Amino acid sequence: MPVFADERKARIAQHVLAHQRATVSELAQMFQASESTIRRDLQELEEQGVLRRTHGGAVAKEIAAFEPTWSEKRIQNQEAKMHIAALALELVRPGQVVLLDAGTTTYELARQWRHEGVTVVTNSLDIASELRSRRELELVLLGGQFRAKTGAFVGPFAERMLDELHVDIAFLGANGVDFRGFTTPNLQEAAVKRAMVRCADRAVLVADRTKLDQIAFVRVATWDEIDTWISDGPLPEGEWRRWQAEAEVEFICEREDGGVRG
Repeated sequence: MPVFADERKARIAQHVLAHQRATVSELAQMFQASESTIRRDLQELEEQGVLRRTHGGAVAKEIAAFEPTWSEKRIQNQEAKMHIAALALELVRPGQVVLLDAGTTTYELARQWRHEGVTVVTNSLDIASELRSRRELELVLLGGQFRAKTGAFVGPFAERMLDELHVDIAFLGANGVDFRGFTTPNLQEAAVKRAMVRCADRAVLVADRTKLDQIAFVRVATWDEIDTWISDGPLPEGEWRRWQAEAEVEFICEREDGGVRG
């Protein structure tokens, strides 16, 4: 028995809400509709604020808007963050101005910091605290409204300061990475991250593979705005490998034998 469009969309919304996520292919099979029809339904449901689309499907809106605290993120995937930080620090050169976004992977860069003669700019209270006693570097802390949840200074003051700066390299974290770029749950933090991208000669995403195919509430940047992505291992076979072959983004990770691959 055929299902009318409005009924189908209502049932799709109920399914995604109940299961937190769904793929286009499973929805097409479930409702005996073409994948293009399902994609149109998901687009309309997203426009209505019911759910958030992802590459190949959709997630419940509350998942897209969920934001863990800094302490919660700090203990997640710690080994991966350590590997990413070590690779990221290989890109830093003496005399550079380096910007560290407020995040737990960028915090790991500060924890492993070994460079001298570098100016470090950050909007993170935790990163500033980690680096405050390092006499071999200049530390600049951005001001603004303090978000206790992430330990970040955000808002118009932070954005205005960034608009006046020029940095050699900016390291940025993300909550979600998809084929369009990367995302974060908070509007204010997204705006500050965008200002960081704008003021940097080289914008470097530091994000482990658990962020793949996750989409948070606010898009920060598309891939044409990012120069390099450092992760904790090779991208999975299939669509991500095809993306890597076609994208104009340098991808850096650690090989299983301990070497580095691009």
